[in-house]
Amino acid sequence: MNIKFYKPKSEILQHYIEGYYFLTNKKSDAIVEYFTFPNNFSIISIIENAEIIYSENKGIIKEKQGIAFSSDLICHYKKPIKLSYEGNINEITFYFKPLGLNAFLEKSLCHYTNDFFSNFIPFNDYKEIFSGILNETDVEKKIDQIENYWLSKLKEFQHPFLNQVIEDLKDNKKEYSISDLANKYNTSRQNLTKHFEANLCKSPSDFKKIQRFRNTLKNNITKTSKDNLTTLSYDSLFYDQSHLIKDFKSLTGLTPKKFFKTISSKEDSEVNWLFV
Repeated sequence: MNIKFYKPKSEILQHYIEGYYFLTNKKSDAIVEYFTFPNNFSIISIIENAEIIYSENKGIIKEKQGIAFSSDLICHYKKPIKLSYEGNINEITFYFKPLGLNAFLEKSLCHYTNDFFSNFIPFNDYKEIFSGILNETDVEKKIDQIENYWLSKLKEFQHPFLNQVIEDLKDNKKEYSISDLANKYNTSRQNLTKHFEANLCKSPSDFKKIQRFRNTLKNNITKTSKDNLTTLSYDSLFYDQSHLIKDFKSLTGLTPKKFFKTISSKEDSEVNWLFV
């Protein structure tokens, strides 16, 4: 298996897209399995000539001729997902920042998904354009085609408070309760939850839990001793070390020490994998 991760070249798209990767797998390759961990991105995976079978916390991507095009949207998962690849696979996967994908869509994000993953064909020309992009062999041309397409669909996303709430929750220097945020933006907790679920496909509490986990990875991915884990707990706004361990086990199935020892990530990327 070969995976190459790219940041958008376009400064405009950098506001909305964390990055994207090209994945290729050959029939001669051994079956590859890995875990991907919860995040607050909106993820789009586009694949050709493959059957995708999703079950609870597991996905199997297997070569199958006759399925020319598949595009799936994943917005919310709270447990690790184990993915396995078999056969000739050609895939493009996008990681849109929180509220990033909304800036390209006609309707709210929840309109496009009703499960942890959903078939995603948002535009009339989407399938035709990306079928061509999947078969482009020149990487630079492929990148240009991708970025020009998304730029052509950009509409912006306006909301009275969600963008600001997201920035508050991403701040790893100050702890906010959901009630604090509702009061700060002169709304109710119930209304805040309604807008989160409509535009992010998750509750504010789930977003906060996952964001704190992600902030922990940014703070220091090498702090594995007991003392360092204690420091990391407070640096990442956990109540204490036991709170850190509890959330890590919930979101990764692993203790922090084991997780940090085995994690694999691309340089300058928030995309994390654990290969098995």
